[in-house]
Amino acid sequence: MRMKKLMIFAVAAIALVACSKEFDTNKSASNGTAIGFNTWAEQLTKAARVPGTSTFTAAGYQDNDFAVYGYKDKTTPAKATVFDDVVVSTTDGSAWTYTTPRFWDNNYDSYTFYAISPAAIGTAADGDESSSDVNPQTGAFVTRAITFAGNDNDILVADKKTVNKTDGGGNFNSFATVPLVFNHVASLVDFKVKKAASLHDATVTISAFELSDIDNVGQLTVSDAYTDSHPVATWSGTARTTYGPEAGVVKVKVDNSGNYEANGTNSIDADHPIIIAEDTAFPGTPAASTMVINNLIVKPQTFRASDGSNPQKITLTYKIAVTGSADVEYANCVLYLCDFDNVDDEDQGGDAPIASWEPGKHYTFFITIDAHKISFSASITPWADVNGYNYLLN
Repeated sequence: MRMKKLMIFAVAAIALVACSKEFDTNKSASNGTAIGFNTWAEQLTKAARVPGTSTFTAAGYQDNDFAVYGYKDKTTPAKATVFDDVVVSTTDGSAWTYTTPRFWDNNYDSYTFYAISPAAIGTAADGDESSSDVNPQTGAFVTRAITFAGNDNDILVADKKTVNKTDGGGNFNSFATVPLVFNHVASLVDFKVKKAASLHDATVTISAFELSDIDNVGQLTVSDAYTDSHPVATWSGTARTTYGPEAGVVKVKVDNSGNYEANGTNSIDADHPIIIAEDTAFPGTPAASTMVINNLIVKPQTFRASDGSNPQKITLTYKIAVTGSADVEYANCVLYLCDFDNVDDEDQGGDAPIASWEPGKHYTFFITIDAHKISFSASITPWADVNGYNYLLN
């Protein structure tokens, strides 16, 4: 019996595009055009802005807002803060509003903007000196401690965006939009299980699946570096938790036939095992698999060695059943995340292993269950001829 563990780097689209549109009405020649936000996203997914997706849409979904920070600048006078924790929200997914409109000031040379979503993430916790509000003139901040439940911690930080008056022909009012590009700073993970073609005639089921020792609490730090305008995000914290099939954004359940069904009524357990699909392409690019944890949002983290302290791991129970044969159940099998590699083949551990979950990346882990029937052949060792022995009887 062999289990092939594979991690494929399925890097999700991490850029969520948001644009700032000018209103069409000039309040006065000196004030210029109001700085407004009319934000939409590239349709990378059809889902609403729920955790794990890359779109902002209608209200009614959690965290459908962002906070804007920024300043205007010129040699003299010095830079002046314009936006400081200004919450921008929507009621229909397309028109975005905020209170107390600001206006472009053509007496300055440039504007620089920062943003974070959900808006509350950029506000420091009261009494927590380790956290800090977003600095509106550098974009740097440290969050309060964030606990990852698995389905509700989709955090976005925008690229630093500088708008120069000279780029608009010497007039800010000529700008139609100010694009804000958001980046996911958490990680997104899927776990799938499949059976090899060697088990074509067998029914393989999973009755327990658990991720444990996963780092789930930490503080997000974004420095003032903004390398090539991108935020530099790091995470701290050592608290850990356990996740199961129902922890993801899409809860994994089973239907009455034991098959995966996103809208099913039963969780995966001993009374409701999930049937595992056959991967006819193994070894190679997976042709089929069964989702076990769907869109789990996790804290970015480095994997600990399997022979060290508290390594991130999977514990599962699965059964192989063949008509006319004895069922075999493998209970509490332990797999370590640091042992998953990037090639789907029969040489487990011979390829590049994964070392961590990084911010803004979507990972898919495949577990291939491969087993072979115990068969027997028979042969008989021939009689061994020896020299004759003699006895003379007189």
